[in-house]
Amino acid sequence: MSYFTREEQITCAIARSFSENDNFCAVATCNSGSVALALAKELYAPKLSLVGWANGRYCTFKNLTFPHIPGSPPKGSIETTFDSDEAFSLVVRGKWFVIMQAVQIYQYGYSNLSLIGRDKSRPTQVFVGSRGVPTNTVVMPRTLYFSSNHSSRLFVEQVDFRSGLGYGSERKCGDVKWGQPIEIITNLCVLDFEPNSGRARLRSLHEGVSLDEVIENTGFELILPKDVPMTVAPSDAELDLIRNEIDPAGVHRLDFLRGEHLKAALGEIAKYR
Repeated sequence: MSYFTREEQITCAIARSFSENDNFCAVATCNSGSVALALAKELYAPKLSLVGWANGRYCTFKNLTFPHIPGSPPKGSIETTFDSDEAFSLVVRGKWFVIMQAVQIYQYGYSNLSLIGRDKSRPTQVFVGSRGVPTNTVVMPRTLYFSSNHSSRLFVEQVDFRSGLGYGSERKCGDVKWGQPIEIITNLCVLDFEPNSGRARLRSLHEGVSLDEVIENTGFELILPKDVPMTVAPSDAELDLIRNEIDPAGVHRLDFLRGEHLKAALGEIAKYR
């Protein structure tokens, strides 16, 4: 097994969330998620359609590579193009998948992307708003969250605003049948949800992360297995694709860097050709 970074391990964990039965348009809201989708299409989910934006229209790509400065279009062979009406049609038919992020997540999978503060008229922080999260957590095949900052500010005892549905009365009574959360992949671990209770459960720890570190940075009590495994290490095939074909500039690592480390990485990527 080759040497790997935690960032590579996380990207591969996201990719392995997909399988050969997944047949929908997929997009991510983070660099590592975008790289993971391209990796998943190559190795695990050939029916995935990778969504991007080109020439003022949505498009699907046959493949994607990321040897570019973040914010510029990825390179790939365009398969189809479509407009916003067609995109919304895919959404409501459950043929659209977004790797999502949140500012708060509750132990039963409810998420918040709107505001912080219990007084909705005077929030202490305001974010982009719920946007497509309410719809996504109702009509998507399933819901996958990603966070590069596992902390008690993210994992809270109660969300201040419900943007996305989790495991609550809506699902128990059968009103909502799709979009249930399946995993949360963070910079520390992988979480999933215990089927009977719907509560968040620790599934695996990333390389170099301790159980105490996860517990200390989670604002609610996780379900803990007796023996917590390590997140599966990247295979040589996965590493080869990430490093030499999909993301040779290392764009996926930008999600996890801050300050001078981020500035240095951006400088390296800007010089990449």
